[in-house]
Amino acid sequence: MPELPENDPVVSKSYALHYAVAMVLLIASLFWALWDEGWAQRPWIAYQKQWKERYGAFLKTAKSKSARSVSDLEKDSDYQKLEQAARQADAEAKPHRDALQKQIIDLNAKILAVQNVFTDKRAYANAIT
Repeated sequence: MPELPENDPVVSKSYALHYAVAMVLLIASLFWALWDEGWAQRPWIAYQKQWKERYGAFLKTAKSKSARSVSDLEKDSDYQKLEQAARQADAEAKPHRDALQKQIIDLNAKILAVQNVFTDKRAYANAIT
């Protein structure tokens, strides 16, 4: 074991005062940063609260107006014709869509089977090497 030097600062001095001062400064800067972020840099908090209340009231009226306009739109004969055409196109495309979905399910099953075998073989090869 090597010998320690006579004036080794780690052994011969106490750094407790230095640590205490640094800790007090860090805690003081933490509280200053929290105060600065929470209140000092935000003099507009009262305006934000007022704006939030007013905009919330506006959105409630806009929502009721938009609900009325949607119901008016749904009663329109052109909209009902388009809705009926969309339902008919969906019904015509359903058999083809179902066939494609069945193919996707079959391919996923095949990929899963191959992937399991591949994973086992790769693990075996890695174990060998």
